[in-house]
Amino acid sequence: MQQFDPKDIKRRPDGSIDTAHYMKIGRQMRAEQAHKLIKSAVPKRRSFTFWFWPFATVRP
Repeated sequence: MQQFDPKDIKRRPDGSIDTAHYMKIGRQMRAEQAHKLIKSAVPKRRSFTFWFWPFATVRP
């Protein structure tokens, strides 16, 4: 995760901090972390490469 400098804070035209911008960034980062976690937790499927095997475990 990145650390933000106080001088690089995005502000609205009225001078207040643009919280919607930072909430959007936070949601994106949490979604990416969740995708990585799920991807690492799901077992990998293996396909059988024997020519006589009638069914493959991986379907397109």
